[in-house]
Amino acid sequence: MKRINLPSTLEEIGISAFRNCEKLEDIIVPDGLRSLEIWAFSNCKSIQIINIPPNLKTIGQAAFLSCHSLTDIAFSEGLLKISQRAFSFCTSLVSITLPSSLKVIGREAFDGCERLNEIHIPHTIESIERGAFRSCNFTNFRMPPHMADVDTNILMENYGLVSVELSENATFIECLLNRNSLRNIVFPSNCAINTIGSGGRKNLEVVFPDGEYGTIVPALQNRFDDLPIHKICYYHSYHDTETTMQSLRQVMDSTGKQQDCLGMTPLHILACSTKQNVEMFRLLIEKYPETLITKDKWGDIPLLYAIWCNAPIEVLELLGESYKSLHPDYEFDWSGMIQTLAKRNVPLTNIQNLTNTYRQISPVYNCDVQDLVMELVLNDTKQARAVYRTITRIETLRYLLKVSISKRLDSLAVGEWRVELENSINALPKKAEYREEYTQAVYDKLAAYELIKEGTSILELALWKAKIDEGRNKRARADGEVSYRGQCRVSCGADIIVRNVLPYLMPK
Repeated sequence: MKRINLPSTLEEIGISAFRNCEKLEDIIVPDGLRSLEIWAFSNCKSIQIINIPPNLKTIGQAAFLSCHSLTDIAFSEGLLKISQRAFSFCTSLVSITLPSSLKVIGREAFDGCERLNEIHIPHTIESIERGAFRSCNFTNFRMPPHMADVDTNILMENYGLVSVELSENATFIECLLNRNSLRNIVFPSNCAINTIGSGGRKNLEVVFPDGEYGTIVPALQNRFDDLPIHKICYYHSYHDTETTMQSLRQVMDSTGKQQDCLGMTPLHILACSTKQNVEMFRLLIEKYPETLITKDKWGDIPLLYAIWCNAPIEVLELLGESYKSLHPDYEFDWSGMIQTLAKRNVPLTNIQNLTNTYRQISPVYNCDVQDLVMELVLNDTKQARAVYRTITRIETLRYLLKVSISKRLDSLAVGEWRVELENSINALPKKAEYREEYTQAVYDKLAAYELIKEGTSILELALWKAKIDEGRNKRARADGEVSYRGQCRVSCGADIIVRNVLPYLMPK
């Protein structure tokens, strides 16, 4: 069954009603629906779009579990709760907007939505339960302002997560994530902290080498002491832009170029934000231009965080122009920045934004992407044997592989070879243990084609020269607009000889 029309009188879809209808593609849920029970559409692998009607208050447990093709969910106002595992393993979801009526997001509600990297959470949310966004693809995340009890394990195993914004209203925080890249976070000074797991603590050990709970928590609770501009930039997503700009102008002083306990300036913190306003960036850059190249405790500049945290294109363009005009001689570690993002499994669009910014700022191509690609595949091979694996996303690896050979491929100017190499890149396996062999094979094939191109060019020149030499003692002549040399090139036989030599030179 591929499609079904449900009547407008329908009020309830019962337990497992359409479970395992793997070919069901099109279904319109009637506006009168009041009850959607557990497992109702679970494992409907072909559904792409679903509308949640306004009279539905609760989405049942695992209602859309493993709907792998689901890309668009249209939520209506009126929904109060998304139950446990309701959308778990909907692996095609990239962005969702939740209704302002929503109060509760249940345990593991979006667990395993590995491409989900953008979410609009309303202020009305009162509870987000453990693991709600586990194994998603967030790079930064903003906790709702009215959540007093916060369990940051809702974001466990978001490997690229670099920043979490916590409201000053939070009074109790449970744990500090698990296996992530967390760098930017602040604990309200009056909140209680239950524990910091070793996984979430790992990245902060760069700053706090002893990694002790008693060292990290007080430092993060007092992170913005005597640093008002840093504090405004961190909490600005909870306020309107006009209020924030007024507050910034009132406190502009020398603290704006200082670094906090994580080595971050206000520009670093703003670049990590879930709400990025180009006017705020412009204000900070004009007042504190030196912070553009200030490195934090991880050795990174604000530009990396802006790209990591999905800054809009106008912000990236402003940063690019600012670097070119204010710090034209600054040497960027482009390879290091690409590697940082690739190893954290950030979305491919972020990697693409970084390479585009690279081209904007540095027209001279001086980043050895091939060495970077080989380092990534070697690391993936090593990670394949690890218990907790962080393997480069296959789409990222394929993209970087294409970038690394693009100029060499252009110089070949042979369409058939380009297609063959692109097919080889697209066939790069997802299994990490095979990547090194396949990647090296692409580079080897490209090198062979370059050698063939060079060899056949020399052969063609030799044949051309031989043809010219035949008429050396003859009087040079021209046929219309074609010179004698031009005639020799056409008639030297290279088109026949090279074509017949090529099969012996082509790589097996």
